[in-house]
This record gives sequence, C-alpha cells and structure tokens, in this order.
Amino acid sequence: SALANLGCGFAAFYGAEPLVEDIDKLGMTIHAFEENGIKTTVITSGCVPNFDEKLDTLYKYGLRSLSMSYDIVPLGKSSKAKSEKAIEALCNWLKRDNIRDAAAIATLTRTNFRELPNSICKLSEMGIWTFFDMIHTDRGQIGCKVKDTPETRELLFKEEDMLDLKQVLIQVSKLKTKGYKCHSSNQFLDLVCRSNFRHLKNYDWNCGRHASFPAWITIDCDGKVYACDDFRPPSIWYSNAIDKNFEDFSGWMKKQVLKQCPGCLWNTHYDAHMIKEGQLPFCNYVHTEK
Repeated sequence: SALANLGCGFAAFYGAEPLVEDIDKLGMTIHAFEENGIKTTVITSGCVPNFDEKLDTLYKYGLRSLSMSYDIVPLGKSSKAKSEKAIEALCNWLKRDNIRDAAAIATLTRTNFRELPNSICKLSEMGIWTFFDMIHTDRGQIGCKVKDTPETRELLFKEEDMLDLKQVLIQVSKLKTKGYKCHSSNQFLDLVCRSNFRHLKNYDWNCGRHASFPAWITIDCDGKVYACDDFRPPSIWYSNAIDKNFEDFSGWMKKQVLKQCPGCLWNTHYDAHMIKEGQLPFCNYVHTEK
C-alpha cells in the first residue's frame, strides 16, 4: 500500500531466481500488489524444480504476466535448452484464462543483434512479447552483476557494428508500427540511434539527470532500497520508511547516482522515466489497452 500511495503502477519480481523462494509467500505478495492496483510480473529462468506447479500456485494468487530469460542466438547446448524451455513455458502460460502477457527477455550483443527482427516476428506469432536491453559490463557500478571479463568484453558493440545496428533498430521500429510485440518504445529506439551512437558507446543515459528521478526503484527481499539492481551504494535505506520519507530518499539517491553510477542504457528504466514524464502511455509498458 505504501508503494501504491506513491503512485507505483508496476512491480517485477526477479532474482537471481525468485521461484526458489517460498512460493506461497511470493504468491501472497503478488496478490497484495494486484489488490492494490499494481500490475505484476515474475521474471524467471524456469530452471527450478517443480516449475509448472509453482506457476500454477502463482496463477492462483493472481499472477497474470510471466517473463522469462531467452537467448536470441543460443550460446551453447545449455543456452539452447533453456531458451526452448522458456518458449514452451510461455506458450503454455498463454493458454490460461485472463493472461495479460508473456514475455521473452534477451540481452542484445554484437553476436546476436542481427537476429532481433526475426526473433520478434517469430515470438509475436506465438503471442509472446520481446524485451531486450543493451549489454554492458561492470564499469564501477556498486553491485553490478555483469562482470568485466574477456568473454563479456567480446560481446560489447564495436564501431563496425554501428551502422548495421542502426538499420536493425529502424526495422524493429517499423515492426512495432505493424503490431509486432516488441516492448521497447520508439523513444528508446530513437535514443540508441541518436547522436552517432553516443549513448550506446558511452552508456551515458544516467537516470539521475532527469527531473522524473526516481521512476524505478529496486527493493531487496530484506527491505533495502536502491535506485536499481545494478547500482547499490553502501548506505542503506529501508522500504518500511520509504513512503514517509520518499522525498528525502529521492534527493539522497539522486546525489548518489549522479556521483557514482556510470549510467546504463536499460530500456525498462528509460521507458519508466518517459511514463513519469508523460511522454509514454503506461498501458504500453504493461501491455493493456488503456
């Protein structure tokens, strides 16, 4: 209710892996959010015991959106098997009554971006939305999950990829106008292509610069509050005080982000700010008609 009072309209439950936790406790939390008018989704790899039974439980509690990790181009046998399982699970999810959406979440890299339009078309035919974000490695973010290794460095976009990437994103934008299910807004796609790819090369979209900050926050299961799950300053703010002291939290966290976070180019964060600024309808974000 505290988050609802602050105007929160959407909550994503993710991990590591949320389905390894107490499934009834997670279900009751989802039910409480939905009862307070906050749309929810669970982001899962699907690689957990009794996966189908756990989805049954969450559905009974009121979950109507499922999001799953997906590799556009499989990185190996394990990656291929995980992605195939995700598609099967998402298709089965859509067979239930009153489902809001099913989504496949991918990380866009220099090794898979050319397949993005084909993947969007294929998944759309199944009724599945495509989410994607641009890869970035740890550049000093406190709490970054993507470590800076030679392997991940090879996945980063290079100068010779840029023109092809621009054409791919223009193609994606055209697919959106034809009704294909790509979550990323045209505002975000335009941002990536703009200014000779400055935003992508430097990962310099820093949400702390925006008057709408914070449009997205992360709350850990222990109640600690952060700007996002990829930036965790050492000072602690707790969720049980956030509604009473949100203005203080906003000012303090904004300073931390501007001072310490190198920025990212995450579609979900960017579009959340556009919604808060009135430049993007909330229904686009949660895939409802209004």
